Amino acid sequence: MPASLDRYYPPRYRRFNPFAAFVLHYLYLRRVGGWVARLGPSGLALEIGSGTGWMLRALRERGWRVVGSERSAEAAAASRAAAGVPMFAGDLEAVRPAPVLDLIIMFHVLEHLADPLAALRAAAARLRPGGTLVLGLPNNASWQARVAGSYWMHLDVPRHLCHFSPDTIERALSLTGFRLIRITFRSFEHDPLGWIQSGLDALGFEQGFVLKRLVGMHERRSGPLATLGAYLVALPLGVISVPLALASWPARAGAVMEVWAVREGPNVD
Repeated sequence: MPASLDRYYPPRYRRFNPFAAFVLHYLYLRRVGGWVARLGPSGLALEIGSGTGWMLRALRERGWRVVGSERSAEAAAASRAAAGVPMFAGDLEAVRPAPVLDLIIMFHVLEHLADPLAALRAAAARLRPGGTLVLGLPNNASWQARVAGSYWMHLDVPRHLCHFSPDTIERALSLTGFRLIRITFRSFEHDPLGWIQSGLDALGFEQGFVLKRLVGMHERRSGPLATLGAYLVALPLGVISVPLALASWPARAGAVMEVWAVREGPNVD
């Protein structure tokens, strides 16, 4: 683990180009609509690592009280501007350890943390008994991870410090005061993209070629011919990625997991 991770979270981190933002916004709204159908029409929700803040805004529009956090004051201000919801800079330790929350969201956050068990315990201490924790995580036991190996896009070292399978996240939850209630593997935004980007990386094209363009990064290491070649190869990879992703979801081998757990008992050690 680097002494400082600041260089790996530049100002453009999770700041998408207009097309990517439009697609992600639509998919996030659909996702939150499904959440509310399970959770109910109201409650108090905290999202750690809010990014764009779109999920929190969607929850608030459906009747929930919400607050979010980001790792820096600059990122929190950007999320607040994008979503118009309350934000603070920091992690769960900045929140009073009282069991008052109905929902904590950590969507593609836990894998970024050096001590995920401590973060899960902190979440349990702030959820009411029966409260819900929703996690988004790469699946280290996925078909994509097994095929791509060290070229797997979702390894993302050193931003991702820990990697989980369905079995290991269930064990981590059971050790920290939670009971796993469901894992789903459907991710239109992450799974096909992972096949494309992992394939390009394995074939020796510029690392992160597609991702850089989705987030509007202007740093380029490819000349015109290599860029054209990457686009040409990305097209058949994209065609192959969709059936692979669709087949992996019912097989519980998708590249990304959505994990739901409930906080058990009146006390958490």
